[in-house]
Amino acid sequence: MVKVTRGEVRKRSWISCEEHGRPSKPCCRKGRSHSAWGWTLNVDGKQIRRQGFASESEAQDGLDAYRAERLTPPVQQKPTITLKEAIDRYVAEKARKKAIAEMARVLRQVWLPVFGGEAPLASITADRIAAWKATRMSGVSRQTRKLVSLASVNRPLAALRAVLRMAHREWCVLEIVPFIKTEKEKERLRWLKPEEATRLLDAARESRNLDLVDLIEFSLFTGLRQSEALGLTWDRVDRARGVILIEETKNDDPREVPLNAHADAALVRCHDRVLLPAGVDPTGYVFGSRNWDSYRTAWEATLRRAGIRNFRWHDLRHTCASWMVQAGRPLQEVKDFLGHKTLAVTLRYAHLAPENLRRAASSLDGVLPSSLSTPKAHEPAVNGPVRRKVEATA
Repeated sequence: MVKVTRGEVRKRSWISCEEHGRPSKPCCRKGRSHSAWGWTLNVDGKQIRRQGFASESEAQDGLDAYRAERLTPPVQQKPTITLKEAIDRYVAEKARKKAIAEMARVLRQVWLPVFGGEAPLASITADRIAAWKATRMSGVSRQTRKLVSLASVNRPLAALRAVLRMAHREWCVLEIVPFIKTEKEKERLRWLKPEEATRLLDAARESRNLDLVDLIEFSLFTGLRQSEALGLTWDRVDRARGVILIEETKNDDPREVPLNAHADAALVRCHDRVLLPAGVDPTGYVFGSRNWDSYRTAWEATLRRAGIRNFRWHDLRHTCASWMVQAGRPLQEVKDFLGHKTLAVTLRYAHLAPENLRRAASSLDGVLPSSLSTPKAHEPAVNGPVRRKVEATA
């Protein structure tokens, strides 16, 4: 580390000898007086001197210029990476995340064409992101011929924000994270009434895919996510205890799901259908394949036959939760059964329990005495403001 003492600016005077042409000695009296300004500076014990300035201000400027040029440490440029490099690095670090494949597809298909793969991260500003958002919000979907959904706007924005935040907080290659605002989405809750569920199962029995009806009934009465149901293997089924073990979950918390009569019956039919002389492979999938593409076409045809619209596979999970809440089960039980991380996720089904609200309202009936809560006999109850009769004067 360079140690620098405070510089000094001062005026120096001397007498030049006309005979010798240099500063005179005390014995010489033939010279004339001269003066000039200069500065001195001590750097690591070594004195540096400059002189010959015409004024004090020039000397001070010279001292400041020397300090700025020689003693100021060079500014270190922060390392930077391109957008493509940032996306690749983010995908590599999040390789264990279940939804990383879809997230990588969104990042590469949406943002690389917009900004370019070689664009530095610092060039991705809030203004450019907002311009893309405005264009996307007014876009029309090719499938529905309507304005694109808010989800198709928010998902790319959230993915880009995750990359930029990691570049700023962990990689330290981005000075500031641009402001990215997502739109508030309307919460969707679609569930089947019992008569609709009956129509759906009847239509599924007509499908050539023999596993589809059992997969629908099993998901309907266990509330499993699509990946959890398709990934279930026979070694995770314990019919003796009446439970199944789900190890690969969305929140990485394994859980046991109790089997009811409908779910157990679906497992029995699947077991009998695949039972071979050598027995069932203990590591085999219960429903034959975990690839959803082998069920997609049959599922869409089943919905058309049943006359059910605006319904997705995940809505089977909503249906299971809705039926449990309507049957009077506490939300904490529903949360544990479905494997929600927090109770806030389960609260979306709270409005489906009207009986609990009626009991809560009835609990207030005895708070006040009956004499205060009911009108007196000589005071008829009115539904509006009391109007006084104006007597006509003679």
